[in-house]
Amino acid sequence: MRILLTNDDGIEAPGIAAMYREIADLGQVHVVAPMGGCSGSSHAVTVHRSILTRRVPVLGPATAQVLFEGVAVDGWPADCVKLGCSHIVDEPVDVVISGINSGANIGINVTYSGTVAAAREAAIIGIPAIAVSLHIGDPEKTDWPRAATIARQMIEKLIAGPLDRHGLVNLNVPILDDGAEPAGVRVEPVCTAALVDQYDRRTSDDGDHHYRAVQGMWFHNLPPRTDVGALFDRYITVTPLHFDPTQHELIEAWQRHLAD
Repeated sequence: MRILLTNDDGIEAPGIAAMYREIADLGQVHVVAPMGGCSGSSHAVTVHRSILTRRVPVLGPATAQVLFEGVAVDGWPADCVKLGCSHIVDEPVDVVISGINSGANIGINVTYSGTVAAAREAAIIGIPAIAVSLHIGDPEKTDWPRAATIARQMIEKLIAGPLDRHGLVNLNVPILDDGAEPAGVRVEPVCTAALVDQYDRRTSDDGDHHYRAVQGMWFHNLPPRTDVGALFDRYITVTPLHFDPTQHELIEAWQRHLAD
């Protein structure tokens, strides 16, 4: 099995290193990831400039040993999948894994996420894809190896399940920094409640206002039985996604309306 491993935190992020170590025995793992962090980039692609790529050795955590040699891309996560599947990996890719992302990708965040977008790009191409994210509690206590072990177990189950060539699954691992085990696994829909936007404002000497998004995840009118509630209750969450934006049930209604 040929696996393309990517992310949106950058090729040297701890999450992708942990994921690589955990899945290296599943097949041929090719790492193609951004040169730097691209969080919140959504499904951006590069079209008006050339894209630099560079082979780079990535060291394992707390070691001087090379863990893998990957291709760093001066572009967006979706670029990594486009280039990886069409040019960088010589043979057809069987599955794309994006992550492990530093931070949960739940609710409407799946729209903003570069991690999810990389997986979505694979599904559009026709390659099964899994986006993997870890809910971060205390950043100083983040247990990347444990998260990768849990993700590996779930990835094997997902690959063996109804994940077809255009399949896309969003997988989130709950907070692990206090040593707790996940409460279980729940398959839930994306919460479509709006995020509560919070920004810190700074006023410069010339009177301009500068806004920086506050880190955190708060939702308006959180409904029951969604990925958000399940993850907050410490469940591993699984959500099948699709990339068809058409509201098919309204096609005929609009046709009738515009024919009048």
